[in-house]
Formats: sequence, structure tokens, C-alpha cells
Amino acid sequence: MKKILLINPPLFFDKERPVAIDVSVPPLGLMYLASYINENSKLFEAVIIDMAAEQFILSQLKQEIKKINPFAIGIYAMTPQLQGALELAKYIKANFSSEAEIFLGGPHVSADPGFILRFNEYFDYAICGEAEKTFLESLNKLFRGEKIKKIQKGDPIGNLDELPIPDRRLIKREKYSKYESMMFSRGCPYNCYYCSRPAVDKKIRYRSTKNLLEEIKLIYHYCDGQINFQDDSFTLNKDRVIEFCQAVIREKMKLNWTCNTRIDLVDEDLLNLMKQGGCTLIHFGIESGSEKVRKEIVNKGNFSNKQIREVFSFCHKYGIEIGGYFMIGHPGETKKDVDDTQNLILNSNIDLLGLSIPTPFPGSKLFDIAKKRGIISEKIMDKFAQKSLGIGYSGVYPVLISENLTQEYVYSVMKYINRKFYLNFKMFWNKVKSDIISPDKIKQDVCDLVSLVAKGVSTRKPYVNKKGVKKEK
Repeated sequence: MKKILLINPPLFFDKERPVAIDVSVPPLGLMYLASYINENSKLFEAVIIDMAAEQFILSQLKQEIKKINPFAIGIYAMTPQLQGALELAKYIKANFSSEAEIFLGGPHVSADPGFILRFNEYFDYAICGEAEKTFLESLNKLFRGEKIKKIQKGDPIGNLDELPIPDRRLIKREKYSKYESMMFSRGCPYNCYYCSRPAVDKKIRYRSTKNLLEEIKLIYHYCDGQINFQDDSFTLNKDRVIEFCQAVIREKMKLNWTCNTRIDLVDEDLLNLMKQGGCTLIHFGIESGSEKVRKEIVNKGNFSNKQIREVFSFCHKYGIEIGGYFMIGHPGETKKDVDDTQNLILNSNIDLLGLSIPTPFPGSKLFDIAKKRGIISEKIMDKFAQKSLGIGYSGVYPVLISENLTQEYVYSVMKYINRKFYLNFKMFWNKVKSDIISPDKIKQDVCDLVSLVAKGVSTRKPYVNKKGVKKEK
């Protein structure tokens, strides 16, 4: 069997050592890709290396590649991982220049396929979008000596039940959170202005409930029924969610699961049933406390602040914890809009908070806005990838702040909100309890608390540099 090596890079390498913000979640996309190859090919066998989670230094990788002798290497990269992906490709090409061709996949190249043309001495091919079918077809063609296109559009899987259940034996499972990553659907029909997801695929597809339950039963012993659903909007199809929850209740399965969704995609009856089916936490993408900003800038639907409060009250009623994602500094946002966001966060009794500044990723409308303002461009992204803007992602990759606000004001508000929210210790203690089995995660929690007290921002956030990023053209 010819080996195919799939690598999840870190954010960057520090003297060969991988550095990342959070390594608690397994690389689900690579697990699907590897499992698809292994089930559908008699010629190839895929293996996975998660550099940061496994603390794989580059010299170790060199020895591993010599041992594996891969026919091809696939590197996955989100935009924050560009430095790590580029360093990785450079290292492999320097040590194994003609022995294995390198494919780049993942969200970044899906939205910016020209990236591999700008770095074509390090990357041989790119697959944009969902890669399972197209990657295996390309490998077969290369093996037969046929030529393939340098940039290929992945052919999405229509029936998700055709995908094999991800083989957890492909990863070092003990390196990750107890929660098992899983997906019920693929695709998202929405066009939130900050999101590059439409560049991957917008078509919505669901697995059958039977197929999902089969995976849960298969991996139950790994996680004791603790599941983190990675779907963009888990409750997009309410009938599917109802069917799933009813099956869980009927089979008396003891589950503890979390998901992401939108305020306008749940109601009291659904939340009640989700709780009975094992849901314990929902992350809601709200983005602003201003209805005008949500509707006219963020393109986040027409739900009102009254609806937000109603949904939160239903969650409290049925014992579902609430995670809220917010941003401040949206284009055109005013101090009044920021005040609305601050008041909503601090007066809604939510349990978890994700607070950030709009960050322009390729494939999003926000990227186009930032490009017009000279904040971002392909040239600037390439400088980021090459570490010319600085090392790492936090405080280095450009962010966009409303022309009506100053950086100092936005950062001061973020500090105030984070301190007020986190320093009541409620959320911090909940986080410590969830990480109690991992000394490394406890250490990170303590570092976060110290950072919040001293600076007002988490050590994990991408905006710790008060001075921001200088414009480049």
C-alpha cells in the first residue's frame, strides 16, 4: 500500500517546535479524508499527524517521513495556520524535494486558490472545497502517470451516509478533549459578512439519524457520550434535530452534547426536546447587540433583541448553558452600537463569551471591505504567511475597526467587558471543572485568568496587541 501522509500544521513553529492556541479538538476534516481513502482504495493508505497536539517537532517529522515514505502529502490550513503550513511545506521540500508531491487543502486555499500559485515552489496542487472524492481521484491519476490540474474544485459528497465513520485510531485520541467531535450536516446557506464558509460549499446536506446514532454507539467508549457537534448551524433543519432527539430519548442513550446555531433557528419546544436528548450547551452567533448592525452590516438575519432574551430565558428554563459569540468594531459601528453589545453581554446571564474584533478572511465580504480600506490584500496575507508582519497569529494578522471608533476605545471596551464577565469566576470555574483531567488545560485556564486580570483580554484571543497592525499596501 502506498502511504498518504495528511498533516495538520500548527499556527507556526518556534525553533522547530509547533505552537498553537488550542489543540483540544481533533482534526475532523482530515479524519474524514483519511477514512475515505482507506475505505475506498486498495492502493493507498492514509495516516495523520497533528503537529501541535502531538508536539511533533520538525526533525521528528523528517524521520517519520523517511519511515513512511509517502506517495503524496496533504497539508490542511485555515488562514491562521498559514505560517505553519508554509514553514511545513518549505521544510518538506528542502528535505524531500522530489519524493512526494504536496497538496494544500482546507478553508484558506478554498477561498484563495491563488495562494499556491504565489508559493508554487512549495505546493504542487490545491483542492478547494470538500476533498474526499477529488483527492482520491487525483492520487489515482498521479499513480497512473496522468497529469492533473494544479488547482481543483472538490466534488462535494451528495449523500453524507456514503462517507465512512471517521476512524479514531488514526489519531492519538488521548491528546484531545474528552468531548468527541462530530458532524450532523455540511454546508451553510447564510452569508454572514465575516464568514468565508460560502467559499467551501453552501449546499446543505444531512446525515441520516440512523447513521449518526451508529457513529455515537461506535465511539461511546471514547467519550462517555460527550459530543461536540461541529455543524455551522445545527438546528437549520428542525425536523432532523427532532428526529435525532426523539431517537436518543427512545433508546435511552445518556448523552451530553454541545452545538452551534442561530437565535432564529430555535424555539421553546425544540429547546425542551434538545435538552431531553442530551443538549447541555448551545453556542449562539449573535455578533452585535445592535439590531441595525446585525441586519444591515453583519447580515445576521432579522431576529430582535427581544427574541434573544426570550431564547436565553428558554435555555435557562430547561438547563441549557449559553455561549455567545460577539464582535465589536464592525464597519460603520458607533459607540452607541458598542454600548448595545456591552449591555446585552453583561445583562443576559450567559455562561460563555467569545468576544473578538472583525477579522478579514478571504472569501468573506469583510475581506472585500478591508481590502478597499487597504487593511488586507493577497500581498499582505503572503507577508503574514512569511512572518514578515510578525511571528504568530495573535496581534499579527490584520483586523478591521470601524472608522467611527479608535483602536484604543475598542480595546478598552473589550477589556472592560472581559473583566466584568470573567472575573465573577462563574465561567472560569466551569472551565476549570471541564478541564480538570488535563494539567495542560488547567495551566492555560490559569494563564487566561492572570491575563484577564492584568490586561483584560484572554491569552487565546487574536487581539492582544494593543497597537494593532499597521496598514500595508
